Amino acid sequence: MEVNVIELVDRPEAGPTQAEFTPESSDPVAFFHLRENPFLDNVNPEFFFRTEAHEDAYLKMKKCIEDNIALGLISAQSGTGKTLLTQILLQELDKSRYCPALILAYPRFSRSALLRELAQELEIGDLSPRLTIHALMNAVQERIYQLRKDGVKPVILIDEVHFLSGDTLHLLRTLSNIETARVKLVTILLFGEESILEKLGDPRFKAILSRTFIRANLRPLFASEVEQYVKFRCLMAGGRGDLFTKETFARIHEHTGGVPREVNRLCHNTLAWAAQKRIASITSELLNDVIRKGY
Repeated sequence: MEVNVIELVDRPEAGPTQAEFTPESSDPVAFFHLRENPFLDNVNPEFFFRTEAHEDAYLKMKKCIEDNIALGLISAQSGTGKTLLTQILLQELDKSRYCPALILAYPRFSRSALLRELAQELEIGDLSPRLTIHALMNAVQERIYQLRKDGVKPVILIDEVHFLSGDTLHLLRTLSNIETARVKLVTILLFGEESILEKLGDPRFKAILSRTFIRANLRPLFASEVEQYVKFRCLMAGGRGDLFTKETFARIHEHTGGVPREVNRLCHNTLAWAAQKRIASITSELLNDVIRKGY
């Protein structure tokens, strides 16, 4: 359901009208009467703020799954929410129709490591550590065929795909080719930093890029979206939408570049400072004080 954050802010029931000054506590959650801190550095689908760019990326990846497209790609600047998007997709997949597999790549992530993690996610069971890549690939392929025979489609989500080597990327192309005469049997969704676009632009990976039918990019927040984002998170945490005063949002956008992770960091530290100083609203003066201190 689409939420008009500005309207919620104007409702008297949106939250307490002011913070209660409790001398025994400088915890911002207690001080501002929150259920939880709205700006924690974690992946919480409840705090997914759907900008136009995030909604576009989400819908495109869903279309990949529903239309049996083999490869989809989300590229993003670090901190703009690609990992959170993987969690939203996982949460919304009907487990009676889909078998999701989430794999987190890392530097020097080998082909055998990818196949073993995929085998574990697809619940293949114990595999001998001495199995060759060919044998691992056969085991994964047989499992995919069996799942589809049972009416369940495997959906593989690979986060931090920019870490994958050329050989491992080519392995993904092989996996994406598992099909019958009429349909692809698996959808692979790739999530990576924008450097993956440069890597896939290399002629060596032309075959992979050409198979990536649907692509989307997550951008940082616009200035107007920063205001909505901050208010939305405050409301979702049980607080007041007007906790940050109107003039703070342009400064938040200027300092963070609209990157959600940086917005969270700045707002998290500002709430902590305000609670410590027993200040009930976040003003530009307080925000600039936190920025000057390098928090």
